[in-house]
Amino acid sequence: MISVLIADGQVLTREGIKSMLSDIVDIRIIGSAKSSAELEQIVTELKPHVIIIDHDYNNKFTISDIQNIKSKHINTQILVLSNRSARSKVLDMVNLGIRNYVFKECSREELVTAVYKTANGEQFFCKNTFETLFGSKLLPEREETANVLSSRETEIIQLIAAGMTNKEIAEKLFLSVHTIKTHRKNIIKKIGFTFKNAADLMSYTNINLI
Repeated sequence: MISVLIADGQVLTREGIKSMLSDIVDIRIIGSAKSSAELEQIVTELKPHVIIIDHDYNNKFTISDIQNIKSKHINTQILVLSNRSARSKVLDMVNLGIRNYVFKECSREELVTAVYKTANGEQFFCKNTFETLFGSKLLPEREETANVLSSRETEIIQLIAAGMTNKEIAEKLFLSVHTIKTHRKNIIKKIGFTFKNAADLMSYTNINLI
């Protein structure tokens, strides 16, 4: 049984999440928090497997709350559920070590999958979050064609996110492993990550450039 705590400043969102998950037999909502103080108290007392949290609405919860949970409650996993945000804001969370992020416009199926993946310590981005991070124009401030992913690169990064290895991707696309490695290097160059963030990307998507 996966125990879930909802931390969101909007009552309609809290009730909506409860309704979406209420008929999933192995997911149990154990409580909801409307403030940082409530969040800390409930997490300490009930030790949920997963916290679904919106860090970006009306200052009810903050990035500091997420950092606090990650440092003090290492057995509790975090699933960020927020309104659609700019890529830079999503990246801020990714760089904090958040591996599970869905937008509130995601489907019920995506939310349920996100809870399972989060509880199992696996990464999950909903389709819209993924497109925000790795869409056709990844850097709005730089419109050059060189920074736009090709359809092949988009396909490869989706396979990377699905957990496929170099060899598996090469076999699926009828390409050589060397070609896949080259595409991956080009993807990292195009999205404009610094070395630190490129290392983060490799960690999150199991990229191996060696």
